[in-house]
Amino acid sequence: MWHRLHPGQKALLEVGILFLPAVPAYLWMWPNVTGPAADIANVVVYLYVLAGALFIGLRRWNWDQLGINRRGIWLSLAYGGVFILARLLILLGVQWPGQRPEFTFLEILGKISFYIGLVGLVEEFLHRGLIYRALLDWRGERWAIWGSSFAFVLWHVFGHGVLIGATMLFFGLIFALIRKFAGGIVGLILVHGLIDLEAIFLVNVSNQELTSSRFELSSPALILAGLGFLIFLPFALWKLHPYLARRFRQAAQGNS
Repeated sequence: MWHRLHPGQKALLEVGILFLPAVPAYLWMWPNVTGPAADIANVVVYLYVLAGALFIGLRRWNWDQLGINRRGIWLSLAYGGVFILARLLILLGVQWPGQRPEFTFLEILGKISFYIGLVGLVEEFLHRGLIYRALLDWRGERWAIWGSSFAFVLWHVFGHGVLIGATMLFFGLIFALIRKFAGGIVGLILVHGLIDLEAIFLVNVSNQELTSSRFELSSPALILAGLGFLIFLPFALWKLHPYLARRFRQAAQGNS
């Protein structure tokens, strides 16, 4: 029966097998590790997922098909930059409890290396690289966009709670649409890492505290501006970008 399955189905089933160790990890490991041990465990987990995703993906597709190429880097950075700006405005518009975190120069370099070189790389390659490609080849573009976005929710919901996981659906849809029009994930890797670093450098609360505490709005205008950019993004990606792309193609054909 295995040989009758579509390559995309096989890849997705193997991804499911890849995540079987997550069950005992959430039940036993994560509740019992803190401090440096948790940092080391995080690195090991991301390296394990990266190795598994590479093994599953490169057996069926090449680097270009998995999104590791030079296509659409500036498009990803442009739309991703709007996302970063929107989130920054919202973060600055809230009065967070406690003091803003302070880091040494070496700690800053470590955070940048971890969140861009590991978190951004692994999460983008897994979701917008491997899972997106498997669903695209098996079921088409719509399944690739929605399926990779729901997988992104599952990645976050168990470790961070339902509310954080739900917000990741919007995050995942925006990034899946960027992946669709960009044709690659290199720019998204950088954007993903920068989005995570925003929260690390500006907010001194855990995800659990984020969903259970009450916060004061220091600047409703900044929050409204940030929400406005976030609402604009899916419209721009779904409607405005295809329209402008068609107009540019028509103009180029008319001039040739």
